[in-house]
Amino acid sequence: MQGESASSSGNLRTQKGLTTSRSLGVNATHDWKRVKFRSNIQYMGTDRLEDSRTTVDNYLRKDKSITESTGHNRQGNDNLVANAFLEWKMDSVTTLIFRPQYRTAANDRSSNGFQQGWGNDVLLNERESSGTTHSSSYNLTMMLQLSRKLSRMGRNIALKVDYGTNESSTDRTSLSTTHYFKNNAKNVKNQKIEDRMEGYNYRLQLVYVEPLPWFHFLQFRYSYQYRVNNSDRFVYNWNKELEEFAPDYDEDASNCFENQYSNHLFNLAVRTSRKKYNYNIGADFEPQKSVSRSLLEKATPAEEPLRKSVFNISPTVNFRYKFSKRTRLQIVYRGKSRQPNIRDLQPVTDRTNPLNIRVGNPSLKPSYTNTFTLNFNSYNAKHQRNMVASVLAENTINSITNQVTYDSESGVRTTTPLNLNGNWRAMGSFSLNTPFKNRSWRFRTYSYLQYRNQNGYSTINKEAPVKSTVKHLTARQRLQLTYRTKQMEISARAELLYNNSHNNVKETRTETYDYRFGTEVQYYFPWGIELFSDLTCFQRSGYGYSGNARENLMWNCQLSKAFLKRKQLLLRFKIYDILHQDVSMIRTITATAIRDTDYNALGSYFMVHAILRLNMMGR
Repeated sequence: MQGESASSSGNLRTQKGLTTSRSLGVNATHDWKRVKFRSNIQYMGTDRLEDSRTTVDNYLRKDKSITESTGHNRQGNDNLVANAFLEWKMDSVTTLIFRPQYRTAANDRSSNGFQQGWGNDVLLNERESSGTTHSSSYNLTMMLQLSRKLSRMGRNIALKVDYGTNESSTDRTSLSTTHYFKNNAKNVKNQKIEDRMEGYNYRLQLVYVEPLPWFHFLQFRYSYQYRVNNSDRFVYNWNKELEEFAPDYDEDASNCFENQYSNHLFNLAVRTSRKKYNYNIGADFEPQKSVSRSLLEKATPAEEPLRKSVFNISPTVNFRYKFSKRTRLQIVYRGKSRQPNIRDLQPVTDRTNPLNIRVGNPSLKPSYTNTFTLNFNSYNAKHQRNMVASVLAENTINSITNQVTYDSESGVRTTTPLNLNGNWRAMGSFSLNTPFKNRSWRFRTYSYLQYRNQNGYSTINKEAPVKSTVKHLTARQRLQLTYRTKQMEISARAELLYNNSHNNVKETRTETYDYRFGTEVQYYFPWGIELFSDLTCFQRSGYGYSGNARENLMWNCQLSKAFLKRKQLLLRFKIYDILHQDVSMIRTITATAIRDTDYNALGSYFMVHAILRLNMMGR
């Protein structure tokens, strides 16, 4: 299910489990007289072992609802990406560009877990589960662009065509046994789920620029996008008599669904480019249409396709001002639409986890986000001072969020996506990197502030839905002082992360502090030997953590030496987490719940690197 979330971490290190990664890539380039060719192929693979312990506190007005769970997952991923770029200058004023991309991926996963649900400090349910998943997918996209200059005064025209096709398949088994203690019931649900998704899309775009007096230009842009997605889900239940999965699918849990989405985008803008500034000011007019229908025939008569239409109007502004060669200001205002995920649209009830049921909503509308950004950056080469400041404000119309219905007798949560207005956020950041009058000393600071308003709905039993709103404030301050000589470099750093959230349904406020203090030392010995060590102390309050989760010390150290005449060979030995205190914990706050998850960490280990640099250029 889609849903916006604001995350605050109980540790600045937030890796999930133990991950082993591998990659291999190759690039090829060639230039002819009028043609440029660029290509690359890259393989990436990961293996992850993840042990987790999660506590979820649900926002309910009357009842207290806590869910505790543990999980063990083993997952392997293989990804292959191939890109190409071809540019042909047909003549001095005409250019043709072709850019294809192909992606393919395969995933295997095995998992098992245990979950308990508590209501008002009474154990309501308990679930044991296990399962396996195998999935594969591919995605092919192609872009063709033809542009031509029609005059020296700036008149030009461009035609762009995009096409893409994709397909994915997922086969999984889910075995679970759930106990409901209030009515002393037991539910054994063993299922085989087959998911198939496929689709295609294309977009046609035309851009025309007409010169106007006084160095201005009138720009007209039109694009038409059409996208078709098909999602087929077939669920097969375990047959006790046959001692295998039933040959016929479960009609209530299975569905074949198609969504057709189209939008027209009309943009009219005036732009200019001067020595000190340039701007592009205009407006977007974007009608959108979505048609959804179920294709799987059931006993009931087929339903009529569900049609949704939305029309959005948004101003567009892109203004740049150059105060000097290295000092600039940019202001951007734009709108962007987002189509709902097809899984959220699909009208099917997913009971794979009987304690967390999910129901699709084919009535979802596309969301539309208006974004304002301001960026200022300045670099003083004489004083080697760099300063960056940014501001962002964002509001989403028809934001896709969740309605959660809680059954107080069984502890079951049913989640349905829906459209809701009122989700917005505002943030600002500032960073400064500057030396003192004594250039051996350098000071760095980074400040960050964000306020987010999130909305959802929560319901108990069959009562009327209650709007659940979370107001979340995040503040971060980072300071670093560095002293550098020819022989050594030493740094002291401190950081504070503050999170404050308030929920109107439960009338609860959470306030957490994450402190980080540390130092880094780098020393250059004779004979090309370098020593580097960093020590960081983490302290946290407001989470209810204990032990290393509340306070831990991380110490890493490395020793390296360069060999050969030009130091092309580098040998490095590095040991991580010497004190064995590494932890990984994440807190996530949404409009309907607070989730704390503790993941396994790798612990102390060492690595040996041998790096050989070869430069074949010019030979």
